[in-house]
Amino acid sequence: MIKRIRNTSEKPVRPKELLRKGRSPLSAKSVWLATGLLIGGGSTMTSGPSNSTLASWLQGQAPTVMTISGSYLAGFFIGWGARRTIRLTSIITGVALAIIGLFVSWGWDGTTVQSWVNSANAWVGENIEGVGRYFVSMLPSATAAGAGGVLGFRRK
Repeated sequence: MIKRIRNTSEKPVRPKELLRKGRSPLSAKSVWLATGLLIGGGSTMTSGPSNSTLASWLQGQAPTVMTISGSYLAGFFIGWGARRTIRLTSIITGVALAIIGLFVSWGWDGTTVQSWVNSANAWVGENIEGVGRYFVSMLPSATAAGAGGVLGFRRK
């Protein structure tokens, strides 16, 4: 029987550190808060009338809470998706330009291909921006969607 000697220099990995490594949008506390408010507002709105004063006040505010939290979540994921798409487009464009540069150094004429890659990159960027504006314009709370979009775009 062979015993494995544990390396004492290794630090134990905490679950919180593992969650932060992925930088998933689901690890953001604001997303969890907005999701909780959205679910709480929905359950308050669908429950029957209450006799207490506080519960009846909360039922009146539930549509507003759901509107704001839903708009925030949608804006957050639109911003996060736009950042990921722009990043991927930039990487693909950089690789394409590097390959074109390699072919040009071998004596090929790459001006038409290079102009096509640049125009395709600009077209993708404009369309992503247009789609984001369209989705944000459909959301009921522009302020919440804008805040979510900014925080989602900053999320790595």
